[in-house]
Amino acid sequence: MQALDVIRTFCFALENQLKFVTKDLTSEDLRWRSNKYSPAAPAAGWTVGHVLVFQEQVVNQIIFKGSELLPTDYYSTFSFKSDGEFPESFDISEVFTHFKNVTGKIVENLSSKNDEWLEEFPDDSVFPPNWQNKNHMKVFVLHFNHCFTHSGQILEIKRLLGKGAWGF
Repeated sequence: MQALDVIRTFCFALENQLKFVTKDLTSEDLRWRSNKYSPAAPAAGWTVGHVLVFQEQVVNQIIFKGSELLPTDYYSTFSFKSDGEFPESFDISEVFTHFKNVTGKIVENLSSKNDEWLEEFPDDSVFPPNWQNKNHMKVFVLHFNHCFTHSGQILEIKRLLGKGAWGF
């Protein structure tokens, strides 16, 4: 398997993982936030939206220099500087529809690349210092690490809600 095949697989795995960890959460569960353990902890729905926006901005916009694929309010609602709420005006199925579109665009762009491209360096001027001076492959590793970590946060939210994690 080529490295680009692994990255494409991770794109689909990320979307599927988020669908899996949220599949039994109600609209109220997706908006719930823990005040007892961490008042700053975001809602599960916000976390999905944040991963979507991060995937769209880092991979589509920065790495592939693509245009914005999401409605404008997604960027402010799900940025790391936002309040962590999943507003009533958002529906998780709509978020996942956008996720499918973003994933499709990224996979389409990856199809035109070869493994040598992974050794090239993106414009990293907007990245945090620990992401700078990294080639495409290393940026993808950092990106997926960040996103799958957020998936684990949703499992912790489920535990706090008294719902099973990983199907237990």
